[in-house]
Amino acid sequence: MKLQNEVILSIGSNQGDRLENIIQCINLIHQEIGDVTKVSRLYETPSWGFESDAFYNAAVAIRTNKSPDEVLVGILAIEKKLGRIRNIPIGYQARTIDIDIIFFNDQIIETEDLQVPHPQMQHRLFVLLPIKDLQMDLVHPILVKTISDLIEECEDKSECTIVSDLEVPKRN
Repeated sequence: MKLQNEVILSIGSNQGDRLENIIQCINLIHQEIGDVTKVSRLYETPSWGFESDAFYNAAVAIRTNKSPDEVLVGILAIEKKLGRIRNIPIGYQARTIDIDIIFFNDQIIETEDLQVPHPQMQHRLFVLLPIKDLQMDLVHPILVKTISDLIEECEDKSECTIVSDLEVPKRN
């Protein structure tokens, strides 16, 4: 039996049916990447770093046998399946779905394609608040701070409004 990895993903959508995009994304993560064990509440937040429609944001905890690279390939495939078109990077853009790996166990990963923990998470309230909802004892492995500490120190004071609860997908 392979070792189970615990992964925290941040999910956002600001195009199309945002709620349906988030729900489909969570279900696809559950089917294709690993067991979704916890899901945050759904938040509506202003766009961050660019002018656009508001986002819906959530976080999920998953258990998977996949490696960090396999999880990355899987989330990129889910984004594509849900209509995300990745253009040449010209800054932040509106998108049907965005999935980021925030934590992978307590590992620090720095490759050309992946940085974990996510290098901007501590600056983004829309990432931190949903992760806090997961009610896990997470500590940032580089900053050595809890999620509550990071929220308290976060300079992002954007309004993050709870929209609804989200459900953990049913086990197959």
